Amino acid sequence: MAQKPNVENRWWVETSIKKPKQTKAESDLPQLPVAMSFYWVARDYQQERAKEDLTDNNLRIARAANPPHGDWAYVPMTEEHYPAKLVKRIKEEFRLPQNARGVILDHGRLLRLLICGPELEDWMVDVTLADEPSVDVYVWGTMYRERLFKRAEEALRMARKWAANLLQYPPQRDDPFRGALL
Repeated sequence: MAQKPNVENRWWVETSIKKPKQTKAESDLPQLPVAMSFYWVARDYQQERAKEDLTDNNLRIARAANPPHGDWAYVPMTEEHYPAKLVKRIKEEFRLPQNARGVILDHGRLLRLLICGPELEDWMVDVTLADEPSVDVYVWGTMYRERLFKRAEEALRMARKWAANLLQYPPQRDDPFRGALL
């Protein structure tokens, strides 16, 4: 006589009870010097605070460099310098709009361009020329646009367009700016 199906002879029914895995306490974890040093460094890392510090740092650098209207200020950030002929070429290719102000930050292996409005605090376009060029736009200290590009020429072209739009239609401090012109 055939057996009637019951819980024990059904292969798809889980009959064993699994105990929940217990997590090890921090003191029980292996102490790896490199990994643990990173863990302790990044333990209280706050992404929003880092973003604010970056914006504030760019503004501090721009204030210290105090570029004239329509011209560039050059600030070397490391002992190693970007090739001078390439810096000159970038200055020639990226013509600053008439009332804009620019700061070239030389990090040795990469360049960053900070393009600011007539008043440094109003807005800033941050162009990073590296393996993966990027353009970030800050208005009144808040990031409104971030974009990666395949080629430096594309990043420079877009940064110039955004800077010209911000000069033509400057964001008002009271109005909520939504980056519509970017």
